[in-house]
Amino acid sequence: MTIAEFSESLSATAVSQFIQTTDGLIPSLQTVHIICIAVLWGSALMVDLRVLGTGLKSESLRAVADRFIPPIWVCIPILLVTGVLLIVAEPGRTLTNPSFYLKMVSLILAIFVTLYLRGFARGAKPVTGLPVALAILSMLLWMTIIVAGRYIAYTT
Repeated sequence: MTIAEFSESLSATAVSQFIQTTDGLIPSLQTVHIICIAVLWGSALMVDLRVLGTGLKSESLRAVADRFIPPIWVCIPILLVTGVLLIVAEPGRTLTNPSFYLKMVSLILAIFVTLYLRGFARGAKPVTGLPVALAILSMLLWMTIIVAGRYIAYTT
């Protein structure tokens, strides 16, 4: 079964039809998804900027990580649920789109980078080359996720 065939069969399911035909459901899911992306991006940015030494200098890296990384872990499951429901609603738009796969690969990498930075922030080690490089990579990955996600909406 090809991805296109799977998308067509998924689109014909009762769950997909329910999401597609319920007034306001898709925009509501998109709204929750976008709000969580904004919270996640802002939280990750605060940690990344602190690792780079340019943000929240009055606080320790550990304090910044302890405050801003928990919202990331709250948002990821919500994003997973809303994302899956949006895929089920419009599988042809998503599963056949290369931007979706770029977004997913970037997300997996960003989660691993965030896990590393969280562990690094909890230690009392000085910030050196690798954490700085990973903070920059983190910002690039989260921006890629946002842009690829928006691009999914404008390509078929």
